[in-house]
Amino acid sequence: MALPSGCAIGPFGIALCGIVSAAPALALDTQLIQSGFDHPIFMTAPEGDSRLFVVERAGVIKVRSGGVWSTFLDISSQVNSEGERGLLGLAFDPNFKTNNTFYVDYVDSTQARSTQIARFTATGNVANNVGTPILTIPQPPGLSNHKAGWIGFRPGENSNLYIATGDGGGSNDQRPAPFDNNAQNTNRLLGKILRIDVSNPNVAYTSPGSNPFAAGGGAPEVWDYGLRNPFRNSFDRKTGNLIIGDVGQDAREEINFESASSPGGTNYGWRLREGTIATPGGVGGVLPGATDPVYEYENIKPPGNAITGGYVYRGTFLKEIEGEYFFADSVTGKVWSMDTDPTTGALLPSTVRERTTELERLNSFGSIVAFGEDGFGNLYMVDFFGGQLLQIVPEPQTYFMMLIALIPMAWRTMRRAA
Repeated sequence: MALPSGCAIGPFGIALCGIVSAAPALALDTQLIQSGFDHPIFMTAPEGDSRLFVVERAGVIKVRSGGVWSTFLDISSQVNSEGERGLLGLAFDPNFKTNNTFYVDYVDSTQARSTQIARFTATGNVANNVGTPILTIPQPPGLSNHKAGWIGFRPGENSNLYIATGDGGGSNDQRPAPFDNNAQNTNRLLGKILRIDVSNPNVAYTSPGSNPFAAGGGAPEVWDYGLRNPFRNSFDRKTGNLIIGDVGQDAREEINFESASSPGGTNYGWRLREGTIATPGGVGGVLPGATDPVYEYENIKPPGNAITGGYVYRGTFLKEIEGEYFFADSVTGKVWSMDTDPTTGALLPSTVRERTTELERLNSFGSIVAFGEDGFGNLYMVDFFGGQLLQIVPEPQTYFMMLIALIPMAWRTMRRAA
């Protein structure tokens, strides 16, 4: 039977008909979707697709289709997963439904241990394990950390793939030449957000003419710079705003915000700035023109010392958390959220609140290394050491009490729609 207009199916299979936004405040919890993953590191799905895709660091992507999990892609023989290396990012082409194309970010198993951005295609629930490398980014030799790895497409910008790169590893972005001070050097691709046009399948990529250094002054692929390890980032699926979770070194964990209207070219300060302060260790200082984070916390325990950037909730039925940005710390396991401006989508750091206890009522978790969105904007958390995928859902007792209180209203709504 078709649902009346304005109705939606809630997470426990219950029809919600124009009543959720009028309901009392809704407490949250988590629902275990699946356990037993081998060091899962990311989760995503194509827009409007009911499947779920989980990335395992060693080089495997698992897919859930029709309630059954199977292997979608296995490139483990091509991936080095030591330290912070591995298969780190996955992005489906905005036209995936018709072209079956997706992109991955991984550190290769060659002696060079370079970052590879590669294009793959799929047939149904199985991908072709032979992809096409489109961009190789050399990494400093012998350093296995600060590889970032997030990739994504901005909503409404179907041609351009955004790529996050770390500064290459070590401390204070200091290494022997030619890998010293990568983040501030706009001619290098490390410590950056890159933006490349991948719309032509006959070429690896092109650099958009609207990129800030397309006419000179830096590498044409560079979009933003001055980042240490932007491991987990996201685009707000409603506004297109970019939110960057940049992992700090000794003092600060930070969240950077960039409006969808930005022309790029933003300098986020590393290595001279760590958060809003001069970087400790003798390399910090004043950096005119740099952009401070919109939110930071001290790199201590608690609150934590490795930020996991998340997502703004834009799902269809949990209107109580519409516009809330969720993020975490992968070391302490703490989870927070903050509101966004309802008009611009800008983050509102004065509204930060911790969600850890609330979300751990039914399922405990440890190292949250990523949040993820399914094809409809529902939010998930990826527990690296626990091998779990968890969905953020209403807390059952509160949810059912709310529904009982609203049964008369729901009945009147459905009768009017009949």
